[in-house]
Formats: sequence, C-alpha cells, structure tokens
Amino acid sequence: MNEITTTLNDFLVNTKSSAALILNGKGKLITSLHLDYGDSVAAMSAAILSMSEKFLSDLDKGSLKQLFLKTSEGVVIGNKISGSNFLIAFSKDGSNLGLLMRTTDEVSSELSKNSLLK
Repeated sequence: MNEITTTLNDFLVNTKSSAALILNGKGKLITSLHLDYGDSVAAMSAAILSMSEKFLSDLDKGSLKQLFLKTSEGVVIGNKISGSNFLIAFSKDGSNLGLLMRTTDEVSSELSKNSLLK
C-alpha cells in the first residue's frame, strides 16, 4: 500500500492536483490523499462511473477508460486503472487539462501493475 500512496503523492505533486483517490468498482475507497470524506466521495464516484459505463455499453461505444468533468471550481478526471479500479483526480486549474489527462492515464497504467490493484 505504501507504493500506491507514494505513486499517488508523486502524481499530485507533478500535476499540481489538489486531491486524488483510488476506489474499486463497488465504491470502496482503497486510498485517498488530501480529501475529506473519501469514503463518501468514492461511493458517489462509483455511481457516476457505473452509470457512465452502462451508458457507453447501451450505445455500443466501447468501455469507459477516462471520464472528465468540468466544474466552476476546476476539473475532475476519472481514469480506469484495471478491472473495476479507478483513479479520481481533482484539480483547481484546468489550464493544463491535456497534460493532466495524459498523466492520469500514465499513472493509472503504472498502478495497474501493483498486485493490490490488478
């Protein structure tokens, strides 16, 4: 678990994201950094991800890999790690959106190699 937390912390520093969490498909929080009420956020995120996956499946558009939400206070990026595990990142600055999306995808790929997240 230490390796996962270190990877997540490095991700936050490198992307200047404000918070991040990792959850499984059932909404169970695996770990979070700089986030109050991580369990609740994980459960709500799982509902959004599940509905998005169903939406894409019903439209025969493939499987969900990454989800982007723009808010009045920043952006939220959800990226599939492996199986039903997801990384969710929160950033107050959307000006580096392309870099944030690419880095989130790269870190998800790195995390997918961890035996706890396979």
